[in-house]
Amino acid sequence: MPETLAATPPIPSAPFTPPGGKQAARVTIGPGPDLQLASMQFSPASHAAVQTALLATYGVEAPVTPHARDGHDAVRFIWAGLDLWLVCAPRGQPDLVAGLHRATRPHAAITTQGDGRSVIRVSGPDSRAILSKLVPIDLHPRAFAPDCTALTLAGHIPVQIVQHDMTPTYDLFVFRSLAHSLYHDLCHAARGGVPVSEVYP
Repeated sequence: MPETLAATPPIPSAPFTPPGGKQAARVTIGPGPDLQLASMQFSPASHAAVQTALLATYGVEAPVTPHARDGHDAVRFIWAGLDLWLVCAPRGQPDLVAGLHRATRPHAAITTQGDGRSVIRVSGPDSRAILSKLVPIDLHPRAFAPDCTALTLAGHIPVQIVQHDMTPTYDLFVFRSLAHSLYHDLCHAARGGVPVSEVYP
């Protein structure tokens, strides 16, 4: 009888903090929150109907610019491209996919993403400087603030990055098969410390 392989997390469960020393990075890298994840897509012709349904059900509309927006039951809508959103909610909350189906049927396509994506959280005063070693976008507060999001690359790996707060704290959504490589690159960048050229006021 075939054996079932035990599920293993894509990255270590214990957060990584780089060693101290001159110009040591004040940053923590580890798993993000345990989330239900789904993608939501609908056509421009259905835009008004879906936004009205989301407002009635969750108290918010899906953002149409690169931002995240929080609704009822801790459901978060994250812009993920033209007519496409990543939607997340904490595990233990009402079933996200079922709720989205009920709210948006028959206008939107809802697909579960929980088994295909991982979330890596990077947090600390120097997280912006460490991410800047890998991410080719401007993360300075004047350009990228809490609830901003971007589809970009971290090194060679496609990611969606969302800023949570002014600590700053970032969540990187990445395909599960690439999560370990991304985690390795982030830890390597953190071990290298903070270059003077990347120190933000």
